[in-house]
Amino acid sequence: MGVSWEGVRDTRRCTEPVCYHDSTPQCPVNVLQRKIRTTVPNGPSSHMISRSFPANDKVNKVTPISEPTFANAATQHVASRREFVRVARNDPTDSRSQLPMSTADSATQSTTPRSAFRVDSLAIGMIVMLAMTVLGRGIGFIRGMAFCRLMDDTDVGRWSMAFGFITLITPVMLLGIPGVLPRFTEHFRLKRSLTPFVRRIAIGTLSCTVIFVTTMLWLPDWFGWIVFLQPQDNRLIYGVAGAVVGMIVYNFISDLNGSLRQVRMVSCMQFMQGVGFTLLSVAWLLTGGTFTGVVWMFAASCLVASLPGLWSLVRSWDSAQILQDSEEESNSPTADKTLPSDDVPFGLWNMIRRLAPYATALWLMNLIGNLFELSDRYMILHFIPATETLSAEIAGQAAVGQYHSGRIIPMLLLSLGTMIGGVMLPYLSADWEAKRFAAVQTRLRDALLAVSIVFTCGSAMAILLGPWIFNVLLQGRYTDGMTLMPMALCFCTWAALVTVGQNYLWTVEKGKWVPVAMAAGLLSNLALNAWLLPMYGLQGAVIATLCSHGVVMSGVWLAMIGCGYKVDMTLVVLSLLPVSLLVSPYVALLLAIAIGLMVWNDDATRQRWLESLPENVRAKLPLLG
Repeated sequence: MGVSWEGVRDTRRCTEPVCYHDSTPQCPVNVLQRKIRTTVPNGPSSHMISRSFPANDKVNKVTPISEPTFANAATQHVASRREFVRVARNDPTDSRSQLPMSTADSATQSTTPRSAFRVDSLAIGMIVMLAMTVLGRGIGFIRGMAFCRLMDDTDVGRWSMAFGFITLITPVMLLGIPGVLPRFTEHFRLKRSLTPFVRRIAIGTLSCTVIFVTTMLWLPDWFGWIVFLQPQDNRLIYGVAGAVVGMIVYNFISDLNGSLRQVRMVSCMQFMQGVGFTLLSVAWLLTGGTFTGVVWMFAASCLVASLPGLWSLVRSWDSAQILQDSEEESNSPTADKTLPSDDVPFGLWNMIRRLAPYATALWLMNLIGNLFELSDRYMILHFIPATETLSAEIAGQAAVGQYHSGRIIPMLLLSLGTMIGGVMLPYLSADWEAKRFAAVQTRLRDALLAVSIVFTCGSAMAILLGPWIFNVLLQGRYTDGMTLMPMALCFCTWAALVTVGQNYLWTVEKGKWVPVAMAAGLLSNLALNAWLLPMYGLQGAVIATLCSHGVVMSGVWLAMIGCGYKVDMTLVVLSLLPVSLLVSPYVALLLAIAIGLMVWNDDATRQRWLESLPENVRAKLPLLG
């Protein structure tokens, strides 16, 4: 059996040497394609590999190799094929970076103007989001102070009930349909089905919105009793309906941008919404506007803030659907043959079967969670007795106003935790889809620890500033709110930890345990409020809410452990740290700083946190590294 090589050189083009095997000519492969070709002769004892060379190579040869070497070379062929094609083309416009997908937040590099889709890194996105959120929430704090000064406590209570209805009932009436975006957008993008997936989710969201808003406009008196415990002016209910529409549009566009890991755009939208609502509503009240106009200002701010997010989606939609080489390899069915493939045909019913369990669990969580969130206020509204000067309804609304004032700062922390949880879910999902299971737990553990430390420090500072806030800014009108603020800070920090931690259950598609934990918290909240509120008044309601939040947190932790989350001492420490706020703000501050220093002095943790930053940022932090 003879093997001969013949090199062919031409002034117009170069072709690789042609291999003749058993006197049978093989088709030449142009060197510009740079493909490795394997030739396996008949016979069990020998294997030959023919490898293409440039035309100016001096040595053309065939090397006999052993069975294991041949197997390794054949395996390497698949992994290196794209790199050989790119190099041989010598295309200066082809600047694709062959970066390992070690983290889901690695910025996707553009290959051509047509595929210039980039995602924000988790570290930079989180920093930008935190900065914008802190600034926006600071403006929100000013708005809350302005509301308390420009409206009496009855109107403040009505606004609290209206805002709670708008923000909490919206995900419930949408049946959890748009809530699948953060978890499954990356999944269907890798399956090249992003457009039909988003289109179907948008149709479902629009259908639910039309049905709900039509019902509100048809039965305004009934909704007035549901929201405010008494019939209201129909114009107010129409304003609430408009605010619901604005909130749905804003949330859908924001969630879709976030699920595509466009974190900076989401932070821009949130900042615009917060600042816009503050400017519009305060200006409206200063010019003598009524409470109904404040609701319409909220709707307008949501719609205006949606415009930049919509522009971002239109601009990058085509490029978002183009997969990079590393994404195609990680999405390959042969990427990990030990794991089952979920690459099923993307029909409507296939999608429904895949998403229905997740959406149902999410809908139950929103329903039970919103009932849990509103239960304390409704219990206060119904159980606070009448006074000598106020009827039971007015006294209840005034008590809710006091409760609202004590939760202004705690709710800022909770909204910050909700933002962190919402930002993290797409990144955790990307890690999970890429089979980086250990990275999911590592990200989550670091985030939980950071939230507990930072929020406890912030809460301690808020308690120290409490007397000045309530006596100077609020003119001493909300003394009950200042008394309950330490407990509110504690349970809002717990709620923020739960919001971040439950992402593990949603990522592994075991979210059904989240509504179970919240149902236990809801039942305990109702029972404790019914027992403590008549005896201790508003203070009893806060104690009941604190205990019920502890029940929810314990339930979520147990569910995470049961679904594979590795428990360690970190989980215990971060859960108990906020309790120190009930002892003294100074004790809480010292403990949080001490734990933070211990964590930073751990070389592995510090290195992991620094490596999560982009290289250009790490270069500017030599002392911290």
